[in-house]
Amino acid sequence: MARRIENFIDFIDYTREKDYMMNLITYAISPTIAGYKPSSIITISNQNKGMYDLWYKYGDEYIDNINLKVFEIMRKENLIILLFYNEKLLSQILFHENNMNFLLKFGYSNLMSLDMCLQLLKYRYQYMACPHEVGIFLGIPVKDVEAFIDCNGKQCILCGYWKVYHDREKALKVFESYDKTRENVVRLLKQKVEPIEMINMLNSEVSTV
Repeated sequence: MARRIENFIDFIDYTREKDYMMNLITYAISPTIAGYKPSSIITISNQNKGMYDLWYKYGDEYIDNINLKVFEIMRKENLIILLFYNEKLLSQILFHENNMNFLLKFGYSNLMSLDMCLQLLKYRYQYMACPHEVGIFLGIPVKDVEAFIDCNGKQCILCGYWKVYHDREKALKVFESYDKTRENVVRLLKQKVEPIEMINMLNSEVSTV
C-alpha cells in the first residue's frame, strides 16, 4: 500500500504546488470521498514537497470542495494528523451496536455525540501511537479489530488495507472498491482533469454506492 502511494507521488511530482497537495490528499482519501469508507486518516508533514506548509496555504480551499468534514487529531512541529470523515456514515458505524459494545471498553458511550467521540479519540491519540479503536473509525470490521488485538497483529489470513482475520471474500470486495477509486484518480489525472473537478467526479460516486 505504501509503495502505491510512493509511485503516485512520483507520478504527480511535476505538478504545481496547490495541485500537488490536492491530488495527493484526494488519492489518499478517495475511498472516503466516494462513500465507500467512513473516514481516512492522513499525516501531513513537510517531508513531501512541503505538504504541511501547502496545507495551511490551500487547505481551506480544499475542504470547501469536498463532501467531508475534517478533524485535527494531532499537531506537532511541521506535522499534522487529520481525519477526513463522512459524518453520516461515521455515525452509523460508531453507533452500530456491535461496534459500540467494543468501543465501551475504551471509554466511549452511545450517549456521546459524534464530536465527543472524536474528541476522545484525539485525547487517546496523545498517549498512544495509534489507539486500537481507530480501526472502527476507519470502517474495519470489529471482529478483525478484536482479532488484531488478540493476535498482536499476527496470523492474519489476508493483509491489504487492514489485516483480515474473518470473511476474506468480503474484505477482498472492499479492497477492490478502494482500489477502484484510486485507479479513477490516476485515470482522471492522465486525462488532465483539474483537482476540483476530479473531487466533484469522485463525489458523484456516492449516489451509486
